[in-house]
Amino acid sequence: MSLGFLYQWVSLAALLIATGVALWRGGWPERVAAVAMILAWFATALFYNSLQRFGPQTAVILVDMALMLVLLAIALRSDRWWPMWACGFHGLTLILVLASLADHKLSNRAGYIAGGGLFSYLAMAALFCGALPRRRAKPPAESLAPRHPGS
Repeated sequence: MSLGFLYQWVSLAALLIATGVALWRGGWPERVAAVAMILAWFATALFYNSLQRFGPQTAVILVDMALMLVLLAIALRSDRWWPMWACGFHGLTLILVLASLADHKLSNRAGYIAGGGLFSYLAMAALFCGALPRRRAKPPAESLAPRHPGS
């Protein structure tokens, strides 16, 4: 991938901002998702066949499915809400891809670039928001009371 188009640069910038914050400020769910999104972005760029203008991009679909499995595993194992949003947005990307496979009148441009691009930005936004600092819950008042010896 040569990054010859503006949308590619914008996508890379959004990815680097979201994953940079996640790697810097996040816990294990944010870090795993950040690495998975970075790998998926570069794998998509590597496997995308620019000569194939119509029809399914099988390697790209497999990359998207792998990312979906990672996001789903994070959503099921973590105690955070953002992975469910990211998983849902990425799931919508996969639904668009499957719709373009089912109906050949849908072009790759509509499925992969327009719709999939929007949902990938939303998944990155979910990761970014999940990595932002959270307010710490105040401890219960009982734990702040001094303990008396022997009680």
